[in-house]
Amino acid sequence: MITALWRPLRLALAMLTTLPVPQPTAPDPDEVGRAPLTYPLVGLLLGTLLIGASWGLFDLPPLAGAAIVLALWTLLTGALHLDGLADCADGLLGGHADATRRRAIMRDPHVGSAAVVALVLVMIGKFAGLAAALDHGKLLPLLLAPVLGRGGVLALMCALPYSSPGGMAEAITARLPRQTGWLVVAVVAGLSLIVAPGALLLAALLVCLIGRGALHRLGGASGDVYGAAIELIETAVLLAMALPSGT
Repeated sequence: MITALWRPLRLALAMLTTLPVPQPTAPDPDEVGRAPLTYPLVGLLLGTLLIGASWGLFDLPPLAGAAIVLALWTLLTGALHLDGLADCADGLLGGHADATRRRAIMRDPHVGSAAVVALVLVMIGKFAGLAAALDHGKLLPLLLAPVLGRGGVLALMCALPYSSPGGMAEAITARLPRQTGWLVVAVVAGLSLIVAPGALLLAALLVCLIGRGALHRLGGASGDVYGAAIELIETAVLLAMALPSGT
């Protein structure tokens, strides 16, 4: 049982983080497909690391502590999801391009003004949320935001077709056991409902909006959409929960 969980988790950690996790030279395709089932566990690990770092920063001014935690957060994920957010901003916020043109824009390595604005707003949002959380001594948002972000991506993977042929996540979504995926999403939702129902509702709303937008504008989801979803859900949950009345 532990081995069956560890191998997909090891792949998920390599996909979503910069943690030094040893990888097999030729991973089993079925294990690759099961890796998204462990995405919420990756979020749990990241959140635990962020909380551990925050405990040593309470003596600092909240703004200084928030800057350090945000830098650590970005380093742990290698800015991978921020890259997806930037690509989505350029491709999806364009005027009247069709789905094929939008996908081409998202594959373009150049960064447009929409990408810059989206990145700045998300980083400011995360910084503000972290500063408020540290100022009020709230650490649960640092744990729940990464979990709900990656749980939301699993929901998108289960619900939407993959829209980017040849993309990095195509092989993953093709072998994803969707029934089990929905079960994992339900477990994450149930636990979140107990500790933070407002945050769960906000995350679910964002998943629906992102999924609807991706389906309408791209014909489905892609790796960039998954990355953007993580960043947007994390930021929204962090801000909502860090407020004095946040749940």
